[in-house]
Amino acid sequence: MYVDKEETDSTWIICRRYSGYDGGSVFLKVHRDFTKSCIVNVRQKITTSFLLMIRQQRYPQSNWLWIFNRENDYMKKIKYITAFCMMICIIMQLHTNVSANENNICYVAHRGYTKYAPENSIPAFEAAGREGFQAVECDIHETAKDKKGKRRFVIMHDQTLNRMCGLSGKNVYQKKLTYKKIRSKYHIKTGNNIESYTKKQLRIPSLEEYLSICKRYHMKPVIEIKQKMKKDTIKRLYQSLKKAKMQDQAVVTCKYKQQLTYMRKYAHKMPLEYVRHDFTQNDLSWMKKYHINVSIDKNILSDDMIQLFETNNIKINIWTINNKEQLYNFTNKGIKIVTSDDVLWKE
Repeated sequence: MYVDKEETDSTWIICRRYSGYDGGSVFLKVHRDFTKSCIVNVRQKITTSFLLMIRQQRYPQSNWLWIFNRENDYMKKIKYITAFCMMICIIMQLHTNVSANENNICYVAHRGYTKYAPENSIPAFEAAGREGFQAVECDIHETAKDKKGKRRFVIMHDQTLNRMCGLSGKNVYQKKLTYKKIRSKYHIKTGNNIESYTKKQLRIPSLEEYLSICKRYHMKPVIEIKQKMKKDTIKRLYQSLKKAKMQDQAVVTCKYKQQLTYMRKYAHKMPLEYVRHDFTQNDLSWMKKYHINVSIDKNILSDDMIQLFETNNIKINIWTINNKEQLYNFTNKGIKIVTSDDVLWKE
């Protein structure tokens, strides 16, 4: 299991980021320690340390906590009441996040959390992080070359901008437009709560913006390659992940074997997933050779296939699960990675 050095002291980040994709035994140990330290010892671990920081006046006068520096009976009451309220909020947030993983399931937000924002948009990715998803899926396409001969990766499910950008008539393909033109001329016009977001928030996201959001919310990036890409394009994708220092956290998925084969040559340890609406025995030998997992439609995943994948040490990412009946049906059979449009772990 890979753990960033700077995050080895942050149990919750490790628990969120690496459940499901990178094994369950370590997660369960971290889960118990995390629960014990945050719930059983909450008064000692949170209240005492928080009040101690206030008492020591470690915050600058320009900070909102300046009010606590006034030492009179009235202000002391405000101080302790505020500290108590913050402690309750922290406990509630921790309980929500722990319950999301109580069965060691990695929940992947399908194109972001699309219940509150348009798919594959910056607000949808941020909403997924706020809701507590451990991973967030996106779809990428490569743009045309600009004047300097540079191409970029943008986030969009379709090969064209028409559906999401409200365009009619002739198809507008990302691969025929430069990154600058896509960003300046087009923005998302279709999706949930579209009126709640600014034009800037609804620009077509770049791969770099998406990865930045994944870092901020400690979510694992799940990146689906939507078009057939040449070997040098796959190399540029890997280099983009490496530049963002996300090559060891990301998961790359694709329905084309050749693109995954190319990626494996650069990313020896990265989890890769073969996206399937169907599956044949002929796919199995290739998957074993290149250590490829499977991202599979729930409608074709049978008990025999689950047994076949488990026997060959192939991890299963099932999509798209949007109700608890389906969730329990598959998780009871050992499925640990679930792609969903909704928050299924909450009551």
